[in-house]
Amino acid sequence: MKKMRCRLRTLALLVILVAPPARVAARPPEDPASDYALAEKALRTLLDTPLGRTLPRLRWKIAILDTRETNAYSNGQGTISLTRGLAFILGNHLGVWAAAIAHEMGHAVTHSPEAETAFEAEVRRAYVAAGGNPDDPQAAWAFQVQSAPGGLLNLSGERRTESEADRLGLFLMAEAGFHPDFGVALDRLMRSALGDQTKYSVFLLNHPLWSSREEETLRLKKIALVIVSWRWPDVSLSPGGAAPPIGKIQSVTVAEEPGGGALNLQVAFDLRNSARRQVRVAAALIGHHRKLRTSIPAYQAPDGTFALNSMLPALGGDSAATTVRIPYDALSLGGQKLTAEIFLVADDWTIDLWLQPVQFPVGSPSDTRH
Repeated sequence: MKKMRCRLRTLALLVILVAPPARVAARPPEDPASDYALAEKALRTLLDTPLGRTLPRLRWKIAILDTRETNAYSNGQGTISLTRGLAFILGNHLGVWAAAIAHEMGHAVTHSPEAETAFEAEVRRAYVAAGGNPDDPQAAWAFQVQSAPGGLLNLSGERRTESEADRLGLFLMAEAGFHPDFGVALDRLMRSALGDQTKYSVFLLNHPLWSSREEETLRLKKIALVIVSWRWPDVSLSPGGAAPPIGKIQSVTVAEEPGGGALNLQVAFDLRNSARRQVRVAAALIGHHRKLRTSIPAYQAPDGTFALNSMLPALGGDSAATTVRIPYDALSLGGQKLTAEIFLVADDWTIDLWLQPVQFPVGSPSDTRH
């Protein structure tokens, strides 16, 4: 089966991107029992559907490998292996685990002609039952299961095979009650943690770019969503629960507060699926490759470093802005040039990180509170 062999750029970057900012409790990332529980629940939920029952008759099980390498693969006999490095990225969100596991199950379909035929027939049946027209040119392309050749000398074929597994996995998720945006969330988590090659070097890779995979997921989303919505009109009651928050920080504008006393960071962002979630923008400051500290409790993270949170009310749309105020009297900052880490967070989802240079004016308070 196909293997995804990507290494972490640095563990520190991974912690920044995946771990929630200050004052948010989360499952410890090195909890094998919790990882297995999430993986097994995702696997069994994916299998326990009419579409899951079209998969090859294998002894499906999960193996979590004790390595920091970020990888997932199947041995062709039903064992889906995921590494601790990947588990750390997936966190404690069942829907993201389902997206990763469904991709590997999709590979099993493309390696079994019998499963290909049964899978395609069941997807069409479910789409028709949900009120869709599988012969509509806007949808018909999505239901044809295809195998693509791979191999060392056919990397484009391998990339097509990976894209095919993504597509089939999304339909497995849909029938099992996982919103297609969990696939988008997986693509974004992987891209944030591992990065993308440039499009000019894509022909050297045996996996599509994460950005390209997200584009394909979004292309399929409306088709998969027909099936999810038919089975679970209230998606929050589905096995996967409400769709995950998906967003991005679009811009950060830095300006001194009128009258002095603080720098204001005006943060504009996009965010969907945020209903009934606590949305916030958090900020920390970095200087000389380490986070600044403060002795003022109101601005302290649990580890003593400086942290601010701007809590937002319920959003009225998919775009919003907020201001994060950095008071001069919280740190000794006179004349310093620092980097602000700005996080977009919804509940326990760390959605995006923006690094913004900030220059504190000479003459702003300088004391020893750090």
